[in-house]
Amino acid sequence: MTFKITIYSIFLSLLGFVTSCSSDDDHVVQPEHQHEEVSKIVLHFTNIDKPTEIIEIPYEVPEGSTQYPIAKINLPAGSYNVEAHLFAHENDQYHEITEEIFKHDADDHFIFYQILNGKGLTIAYTNNDYVDTAGNKLGYNTVWTVTDEANNLPVYLYLLHQPANKKQDAVSLQELGGNIDLEAHYQLN
Repeated sequence: MTFKITIYSIFLSLLGFVTSCSSDDDHVVQPEHQHEEVSKIVLHFTNIDKPTEIIEIPYEVPEGSTQYPIAKINLPAGSYNVEAHLFAHENDQYHEITEEIFKHDADDHFIFYQILNGKGLTIAYTNNDYVDTAGNKLGYNTVWTVTDEANNLPVYLYLLHQPANKKQDAVSLQELGGNIDLEAHYQLN
């Protein structure tokens, strides 16, 4: 009887050893959102009529802050080619992740520009913008047309992750869905 119990105990021990050494990779849930956290955006404004006239507007929300600072954009009336460059912060340095977001994760991202309370600005997604596999423009490259009516005009930028819709002419976030990876507040003067 003790011989049977000993063999049974050895069998159970071996079974436990074999299963504990098996790979758990099949059971590990990989996070859906694997790229670094976007913590800074720099908008590059190039005056279409004067291509040597370039303005860069950096925007960063301080880590741990729930307040969104307002970055002022001073642009005279005209049309501007605007590129949105995205950065992640790691080891006390920023590194650009624009291509990772708009090329490698294109299906999961979209920039929505919301113009609030006024006239004086139109934002158009351009033909040379990044696109996802469905052909949707992603908002990396836009043209901003500013008129003299743009005075203290609030403009919000949202980098959306997995939006349900990538509607360029949306009026509000509710039309798009998804999660906000980055939110930036600007005031156009």
